[in-house]
Amino acid sequence: MASFESVVAEQFPGALREPEFVERSSRLLMEERGFLPTNTLACVGVCRDELSRTLPYAVQAVWGSPFTFSALAGLLFAGRTGFGAARSHAPIEDGRERYVFFVATHIGIGSDGELGACDRIGRPGRSHACGALCAFLGELESGRLDLRTDPVDIEQSLLKQRLLRELSFGRLPSLVDLTRAAHGAIVDDLETLIGQTLDPTEDDWAVLTGIQIHGVRNEPWFWPGTCYSMVENQRQNIRFD
Repeated sequence: MASFESVVAEQFPGALREPEFVERSSRLLMEERGFLPTNTLACVGVCRDELSRTLPYAVQAVWGSPFTFSALAGLLFAGRTGFGAARSHAPIEDGRERYVFFVATHIGIGSDGELGACDRIGRPGRSHACGALCAFLGELESGRLDLRTDPVDIEQSLLKQRLLRELSFGRLPSLVDLTRAAHGAIVDDLETLIGQTLDPTEDDWAVLTGIQIHGVRNEPWFWPGTCYSMVENQRQNIRFD
């Protein structure tokens, strides 16, 4: 019989509790790589879902108030303008600016291992996360995908257009496939925007990406994806094994 633990072990090996992810990565950056709350601007991008707020809260407790890039499914729709704004907000120490980026998409997993399942306070029965990805999956399963840009549903329109580029033609994805596609898009778009807005001769940054997992009673877990620091143009990975 499936359980939360067995599904996480199968689908997201290496996942750890979210507070541990933030604490371990932050401690390494502070103790070994020159990032401190006093000289670094933290930036966070997660889904708009209230369940995803655990990561921004954990980051704020360590790094101070973060610059926010949040959008549906955690996709980075702030673009160059948003990143350009962050570029002018960071502290400057010894002539360098420092940034740490915590970005993630998310998925719920029920106690019985049901993918996409989560609980919400005050709402009876099961809810789902990520709702935007579940809605996109529903369209794909129906065979009727609307890719027009809806002016009153901009983010969902952009989400479908962006993620379709990550999917294999003719193959219906699972929710896990779609979640991983969202994570891949977030990583690619983050690195593109970093390349267009930051300068390794003047700036240091750390990238911490992954997938938030809402567990039993919505306990926050985190699967680490692409995690590294770039200090004085030298890249070093951040590991959690």
